[in-house]
Amino acid sequence: MKTLMKSIPFPAISVASLSSWIIAHRQGVLVVALTLLHLALAQGPTGWLGRTLMLVHFGLFLLWQPFIRTEAHLASHQLIAMTLVVAPMLLMFNWWLVTAWLLLLAGIIGGRVFFHTGRSLRLYYLLALAYLILMILVVAVPMAMPQEVRLDMNMVSLALYGLPVLIAIMSALPVSANDDGGDEVIDLAYSVFLILLLGVVALGSISMTLLKAEGYLPALFITMLSVAGFLLVASWLWSPKIGFSGLGAMASRYMLSVGLPLEQWLHFLADLAKQESDPSRFLNRACEGITRLLPWVTGGRWEAGVQFGAFGEKSGATTEFVQGPLTLTLYTRTALSATLIWHFNLVAQLLAEFYQAKERDREIREMAYVHAIHETGARLTHDVKNLLQSLNTLIFAAQHSQAGSDALTGLLRRQLPQIASRLNHTLDKLRSPILDKGVTRNAQSWWNDLKQRYDGSGIEFQTKGAWENLRLNENLFNTAAENLLENALGKKRAEGKIKINIEFEELDGRAALTVCDSGSAVPPHIFSDLGTRPVLSENGLGIGLYQVARAAELNNYRLAVVESRPGSVCLSLRPKHAEMDETQG
Repeated sequence: MKTLMKSIPFPAISVASLSSWIIAHRQGVLVVALTLLHLALAQGPTGWLGRTLMLVHFGLFLLWQPFIRTEAHLASHQLIAMTLVVAPMLLMFNWWLVTAWLLLLAGIIGGRVFFHTGRSLRLYYLLALAYLILMILVVAVPMAMPQEVRLDMNMVSLALYGLPVLIAIMSALPVSANDDGGDEVIDLAYSVFLILLLGVVALGSISMTLLKAEGYLPALFITMLSVAGFLLVASWLWSPKIGFSGLGAMASRYMLSVGLPLEQWLHFLADLAKQESDPSRFLNRACEGITRLLPWVTGGRWEAGVQFGAFGEKSGATTEFVQGPLTLTLYTRTALSATLIWHFNLVAQLLAEFYQAKERDREIREMAYVHAIHETGARLTHDVKNLLQSLNTLIFAAQHSQAGSDALTGLLRRQLPQIASRLNHTLDKLRSPILDKGVTRNAQSWWNDLKQRYDGSGIEFQTKGAWENLRLNENLFNTAAENLLENALGKKRAEGKIKINIEFEELDGRAALTVCDSGSAVPPHIFSDLGTRPVLSENGLGIGLYQVARAAELNNYRLAVVESRPGSVCLSLRPKHAEMDETQG
């Protein structure tokens, strides 16, 4: 005790500093409390000196106890209630009350043993628990028994003089407030179990001593042996590991699922999540399942944003659960226990998560719909722009040709039906806004029409291979050729005199197209996104080549940048398998 008292620096007395000092030296407070308890029991609980020491012991226990924070202020009615409880106990204090108090104290300290992993702190609490158990079984219980069957007083005196060694070892252990971690909590289940276990041993020893008229020590030994055997069998049944899950697994399953009802509702919720996509209808049906499958609930209501609903009957106790955007109010037959509140809070959390997920799915579907409308408008914009360019070409030819010219008449006869066909195809896209594979056409006929449309634009047309008898997708090649050539012509108008050439060739029995120009290279930030997503454009929506790439994908083609450097920029539309063969070669 001298070592302990020297190691504790007492600060200046004030409420705040005293509270901080007690928190920092909580282990020392427990040592002093146990010391005063031992002195009180040594003096005898019925004497005034013993009762005075017990009063101080109770005060130190209140400063150490883990249930109410040390710095908390007690109200007047709480102090009065505490006085009305403690004062009669001190006036009527005897060895039976001492036994009950030691059992309670042993349960509280035992409930803290397994919360700490530090060796010194765990040993500290184990020594305190050992001291209290020995005081109960060797001192308090024998002294409470009738004098004719009491334990030999020499044994009691030996315990009173020998047990302070455990307190001395506790005071010498190197523990601090940091080792405790500041967590003033106990394992309630373990505390109750320890109190009941020690009560069974104490009462069993007393009963066997009185009924069989044997000595206390043999009765204590037999009782402890019987309890040990029972615990051995119970531990084996709790976790047998022989193919039977054991009582522990059954208890855990029941505590986690509150029996079968909650498990059935979870299966119902999982199936409902696959069937129902609308968030409001999902919540209505899930809540109806609560009243049908969970017997505690009679009805309730839910609110999520501007949406709300009700289910079942509005009768009984009311409990409200709030999880994110969802507010769930349940009516139950009786007030919910703490365990059921925890489980229904989990129910509300699951409903909120599923509701938010379905809200996100609906937003994604709406965004996809808007995106489809945007893409359809962009495709139509490009189709109309290309048609307008063809019409401008015809108007230019008509303005610079003589009236009644055979060449002009032939050009109009060839081009006007094509423009009408393309306009009808554009209207079909508007009626059915999907990417279609279009119709096929003879390659030579299509190539000749393309040359006539861009006649006089300074574009060089080239062919390669046996291409004349090929069949090609007219819509795909019209869109690709017009986008690539118009982009090159726009670059020519912006940068000055550059060469543009288009090459049509045959690759493995299929048509391929390549457009090259001698202008500036494609910027790196556009090069990586070209054909894979819309890109920023100074003279359009930046979606033309993206639409070409998507149409090419549907027809097993690929739009690719063959070369991109100053003076040589080439983009091609070619079959996928041909591109793979060239890459492997």
